[in-house]
Amino acid sequence: MISETNIIHNYLKNLTFNNKSSLKLNDDVYYDVNKKIIFSTDTFEEGTHFVKSSNPNKFVKKIFRSAVSDILCKGSRPMVYFLSLSAPKITHKWLNSFCNELKKESKKYGLFLGGGDTVKSKKLSISISVIGETKTKPILRSTARKNDDIYVTGNLGDSFLGLVALKNKTFSIKFKKFFINLYEAPNLPLKFSKHIYKFATSSTDVSDGVIRDLENICSASKCGAKLFFSKIPFSKQALELSRTKKINLYKIFSKGDDYQILFTSNSKNRKLIKFISKKNNTKVSRIGVITSKNGVQMKNGDKIDNLSSIKSGYIHTF
Repeated sequence: MISETNIIHNYLKNLTFNNKSSLKLNDDVYYDVNKKIIFSTDTFEEGTHFVKSSNPNKFVKKIFRSAVSDILCKGSRPMVYFLSLSAPKITHKWLNSFCNELKKESKKYGLFLGGGDTVKSKKLSISISVIGETKTKPILRSTARKNDDIYVTGNLGDSFLGLVALKNKTFSIKFKKFFINLYEAPNLPLKFSKHIYKFATSSTDVSDGVIRDLENICSASKCGAKLFFSKIPFSKQALELSRTKKINLYKIFSKGDDYQILFTSNSKNRKLIKFISKKNNTKVSRIGVITSKNGVQMKNGDKIDNLSSIKSGYIHTF
């Protein structure tokens, strides 16, 4: 098997011809420093990124917010998106529902459709590209510094539990609905994202799982990280399931699809971050520290685990 990282760095990276706007393909975005625009693109396939395509209400929010998240986590404002739709036989009813969901999401996050393409295919596949604007240079993965604090917004693991719930695992009806909703409609930290340029030294969104996404920051910044499991944020619902022994929090906190913002910041900004998070009603947790030692470690009680050797989160292989 060939990993996504291998494809990017050993094959595709040479095609940038060292253009600075490509950011060495270390980030999920393109940045034009002269025009102050930022660009990202994502492809979503039925069965991989969402369970079923029969009801657009069950997957459009997830894929649209995933695409927008790439821009928000850089401290930038999304402006316009482009849509490529590869679909099997579809109905007018399906298209009306699909477009209505896109319309609501577009209004919610302040975007409009700029163009795209449609093609018939055997399986539903949707690509969404987003152009945004940035007042300052976007916050990259490559600028974390030793002794920076590590933060994450929101809670971790709820979306994964929603996916598990959709696959008919044993949950109470109350919790099943809660987790499924967060899988199908992740809650992006929109208001908070508008302020992260004030204090973040590096940033990414949590899409593949907090461990893998933090490893991306560490790799780009040539550093390591130490996390504290006692500081990892979980919802009240997940904590209750843990207390009743229905789930193991250590096994679900880095499964991905959270679409929260993972960022680093100098310790001098702690009061500012706390103030802005409270003002914007956004949960923000300080979960670790950047180190000079390569790799990601987790302090869990008296144990220290080397997380870089653990296969956690979504791993793209071909």
